[in-house]
Amino acid sequence: MEHIYIPGKNKDLAPLLLLHGTGGDEKSLVEVAEFIAGDAAVLSLRGDIKEGGANRFFKRFHDGSLDLEDLESKTSELITTTRELAKKYQLDFERIIAVGYSNGANIAANALLQAENSFHKAILFHVMPAGNKQPEFSISHRSVFLSAGLNDPLITAKASEELVEILKQRGANVETVWTAAGHSLTMEELEEAKKWYQNNQK
Repeated sequence: MEHIYIPGKNKDLAPLLLLHGTGGDEKSLVEVAEFIAGDAAVLSLRGDIKEGGANRFFKRFHDGSLDLEDLESKTSELITTTRELAKKYQLDFERIIAVGYSNGANIAANALLQAENSFHKAILFHVMPAGNKQPEFSISHRSVFLSAGLNDPLITAKASEELVEILKQRGANVETVWTAAGHSLTMEELEEAKKWYQNNQK
């Protein structure tokens, strides 16, 4: 998987794993990472699925519904790749905080919910549930920042609310921010994500 690694100036800070939205690449969220934690190490991945030339982390069908079989496979691959790269760059996998937007947030959320060997914390911008069956293990040791736009035409606030409920039912510690915006990231979201990171990066 194509990626970039940016060494952190402060190794005491939790590393960030960046997962872009549809049509993005490994550079798309670098400025977001710099805003949230400018001195933290950054590992940013490029999704290797192509949809009309646009990069994604997993497939979806022509009607827009998610390919759950591919999502399961790609989620496992994401965790394995992240663990291998963390070892290569001498990062503590257990401290990594995933930062995902849209498609990237969806696969990060799926990793938190479906995989016991996943990362434990995530910042999820504009995210929805996959609709797959939930396993029974508790995720009470996992923490999530989730933000959504009440006027988002692509990922509705209702869909994000459904994911919040699933995360809470499974035991996760969830902090939410709702804006009046659409699908684009807002400064309000970034500022709140930065505060959350500062309180959760240890």
